[in-house]
Amino acid sequence: MARTKKPKIGTRMYSVHEHLYYIKNYPAPLLEYVVCVAEVTGFYTQGYTEVCLTGKDSDGYNTPYRYPLNKIGKSLFYTVKDAAEYAKMLTERYEHAWGWLGEPDIPMRRSWETLLLDNRDVDEGKMSLLDFQEMMP
Repeated sequence: MARTKKPKIGTRMYSVHEHLYYIKNYPAPLLEYVVCVAEVTGFYTQGYTEVCLTGKDSDGYNTPYRYPLNKIGKSLFYTVKDAAEYAKMLTERYEHAWGWLGEPDIPMRRSWETLLLDNRDVDEGKMSLLDFQEMMP
Protein backbone atom coordinates (compact mmCIF):
# COMPACT_ATOMS: atom_id res chain seq x y z
CA MET A 1 0.00 0.00 0.00
CA ALA A 2 1.34 3.42 -0.97
CA ARG A 3 1.96 5.82 1.84
CA THR A 4 -0.03 9.05 1.66
CA LYS A 5 1.51 12.36 2.70
CA LYS A 6 -0.34 14.37 5.30
CA PRO A 7 -1.81 17.61 3.96
CA LYS A 8 -0.67 20.79 5.69
CA ILE A 9 -2.94 22.34 8.31
CA GLY A 10 -5.06 25.01 6.66
CA THR A 11 -5.26 23.17 3.31
CA ARG A 12 -8.67 23.39 1.62
CA MET A 13 -10.04 19.99 0.67
CA TYR A 14 -13.27 18.87 -0.99
CA SER A 15 -15.60 15.95 -0.31
CA VAL A 16 -18.93 14.67 -1.61
CA HIS A 17 -21.93 14.23 0.68
CA GLU A 18 -25.52 13.11 0.35
CA HIS A 19 -28.06 15.89 0.87
CA LEU A 20 -31.78 15.41 1.40
CA TYR A 21 -34.08 18.22 0.30
CA TYR A 22 -37.81 18.73 -0.12
CA ILE A 23 -39.89 20.11 -2.95
CA LYS A 24 -43.33 21.62 -2.66
CA ASN A 25 -46.31 19.22 -2.83
CA TYR A 26 -44.13 16.09 -2.64
CA PRO A 27 -44.24 14.11 0.62
CA ALA A 28 -40.81 12.46 0.63
CA PRO A 29 -37.32 13.96 0.67
CA LEU A 30 -35.20 13.80 -2.48
CA LEU A 31 -31.51 12.94 -2.59
CA GLU A 32 -28.69 14.79 -4.31
CA TYR A 33 -24.91 14.65 -4.05
CA VAL A 34 -23.16 17.90 -3.16
CA VAL A 35 -19.52 18.97 -3.02
CA CYS A 36 -18.50 20.50 0.32
CA VAL A 37 -15.31 22.37 1.10
CA ALA A 38 -13.45 22.03 4.42
CA GLU A 39 -10.15 23.10 5.89
CA VAL A 40 -7.64 20.76 7.52
CA THR A 41 -7.51 21.55 11.24
CA GLY A 42 -5.39 18.68 12.56
CA PHE A 43 -4.83 14.94 12.67
CA TYR A 44 -6.21 12.15 14.84
CA THR A 45 -3.45 9.60 15.45
CA GLN A 46 -4.99 6.99 17.77
CA GLY A 47 -4.74 3.75 15.83
CA TYR A 48 -4.53 4.90 12.21
CA THR A 49 -4.10 8.53 11.15
CA GLU A 50 -7.20 10.52 10.24
CA VAL A 51 -7.37 13.98 8.70
CA CYS A 52 -9.57 16.29 10.81
CA LEU A 53 -11.39 18.96 8.82
CA THR A 54 -13.90 21.68 9.57
CA GLY A 55 -16.20 23.18 6.99
CA LYS A 56 -19.77 23.97 6.02
CA ASP A 57 -22.13 21.09 5.34
CA SER A 58 -24.75 21.12 2.59
CA ASP A 59 -27.16 23.02 4.86
CA GLY A 60 -24.59 25.73 5.67
CA TYR A 61 -23.66 24.67 9.23
CA ASN A 62 -20.07 24.32 10.47
CA THR A 63 -19.33 20.62 10.70
CA PRO A 64 -16.28 18.57 11.72
CA TYR A 65 -15.21 15.79 9.35
CA ARG A 66 -12.69 12.96 9.69
CA TYR A 67 -11.20 10.89 6.89
CA PRO A 68 -8.46 8.24 6.99
CA LEU A 69 -5.36 9.29 5.05
CA ASN A 70 -5.95 6.51 2.51
CA LYS A 71 -9.24 8.20 1.46
CA ILE A 72 -7.36 11.15 -0.06
CA GLY A 73 -7.95 10.88 -3.78
CA LYS A 74 -10.85 8.45 -3.29
CA SER A 75 -13.48 10.39 -1.31
CA LEU A 76 -11.46 13.41 -0.13
CA PHE A 77 -9.88 15.60 -2.81
CA TYR A 78 -7.47 18.51 -3.19
CA THR A 79 -9.36 20.00 -6.16
CA VAL A 80 -13.03 20.85 -6.58
CA LYS A 81 -13.04 19.35 -10.08
CA ASP A 82 -11.98 15.92 -8.77
CA ALA A 83 -14.73 16.07 -6.16
CA ALA A 84 -17.30 17.06 -8.79
CA GLU A 85 -16.24 14.14 -10.99
CA TYR A 86 -16.72 11.81 -8.01
CA ALA A 87 -20.19 13.33 -7.39
CA LYS A 88 -21.01 12.74 -11.05
CA MET A 89 -19.98 9.08 -10.74
CA LEU A 90 -22.10 8.63 -7.58
CA THR A 91 -25.09 10.33 -9.23
CA GLU A 92 -24.87 8.13 -12.31
CA ARG A 93 -24.53 5.01 -10.18
CA TYR A 94 -27.59 5.96 -8.11
CA GLU A 95 -29.65 6.77 -11.20
CA HIS A 96 -28.69 3.45 -12.78
CA ALA A 97 -29.78 1.51 -9.69
CA TRP A 98 -32.94 3.50 -8.96
CA GLY A 99 -33.92 4.68 -12.45
CA TRP A 100 -37.26 2.89 -12.27
CA LEU A 101 -38.48 5.43 -9.68
CA GLY A 102 -39.00 8.13 -12.30
CA GLU A 103 -39.88 11.76 -11.62
CA PRO A 104 -39.06 13.63 -9.35
CA ASP A 105 -36.44 11.24 -7.89
CA ILE A 106 -34.79 10.53 -11.21
CA PRO A 107 -33.04 12.40 -12.78
CA MET A 108 -31.28 13.70 -9.68
CA ARG A 109 -30.47 17.35 -9.13
CA ARG A 110 -26.90 18.13 -10.22
CA SER A 111 -25.64 21.05 -8.14
CA TRP A 112 -22.04 19.96 -8.81
CA GLU A 113 -22.35 20.24 -12.60
CA THR A 114 -21.14 23.85 -12.76
CA LEU A 115 -17.97 22.83 -10.93
CA LEU A 116 -16.97 20.64 -13.88
CA LEU A 117 -17.03 23.58 -16.29
CA ASP A 118 -13.73 25.21 -17.04
CA ASN A 119 -13.91 28.97 -17.56
CA ARG A 120 -12.49 28.40 -21.04
CA ASP A 121 -15.38 26.03 -21.89
CA VAL A 122 -17.98 28.80 -21.95
CA ASP A 123 -17.91 31.57 -24.52
CA GLU A 124 -20.26 34.18 -23.08
CA GLY A 125 -20.74 35.79 -26.49
CA LYS A 126 -22.29 32.56 -27.79
CA MET A 127 -24.47 31.75 -24.78
CA SER A 128 -28.23 31.70 -25.13
CA LEU A 129 -31.12 31.48 -22.69
CA LEU A 130 -32.17 28.35 -24.56
CA ASP A 131 -29.02 26.64 -23.22
CA PHE A 132 -30.57 26.67 -19.74
CA GLN A 133 -33.89 24.85 -20.10
CA GLU A 134 -34.44 24.66 -16.34
CA MET A 135 -34.69 28.46 -16.29
CA MET A 136 -37.40 28.57 -18.94
CA PRO A 137 -41.03 29.02 -17.79
